[in-house]
Amino acid sequence: MINNLELKARLDQFVEGHLPLGRAMGLEVSEYDGQSLSLSAPLELNDNDKGTAFGGSLYCAAVMAGWGYFYLRCLQYKLNEGAPNIVISKSEIEYLAPVDVNTITATCSDSDPIIWDAFLSRYQERGKAKVELSATIKTNINGVEKIAVKFTGTFALIGFTRPTSLA
Repeated sequence: MINNLELKARLDQFVEGHLPLGRAMGLEVSEYDGQSLSLSAPLELNDNDKGTAFGGSLYCAAVMAGWGYFYLRCLQYKLNEGAPNIVISKSEIEYLAPVDVNTITATCSDSDPIIWDAFLSRYQERGKAKVELSATIKTNINGVEKIAVKFTGTFALIGFTRPTSLA
């Protein structure tokens, strides 16, 4: 079984090698424990004219947290050789408060093994499957950490691509 540190490194490598927007945002894996993924980006690379996080950066961070979590779970389950071919098919986002913390952190977590059992069963039957995941971004309001962004996305695994060099 691949350990969480190796999985974290593989996601960082994927972002660096294949996602120019993630690189421009300074997006990196800050934590992965098998049940939760947190991606972080500095506010200074993602701010707007108000000194808060740009909405597009918040959306991208939230999408990537869900996508990245799904990517890591696919690797963890060793569904196939190669890179998981993941797409987002539907999403919804709520901006609840401005984000002005120095580091934007988007977190996707899940604690329901039933979701993954159904996903794996569907993937084994059809060679493709989807799952709905949620991510949040928090901010500090009057000294209290609060959810500033809620994101929900439907991510689909539509197969695998052959391994490619990330160099």
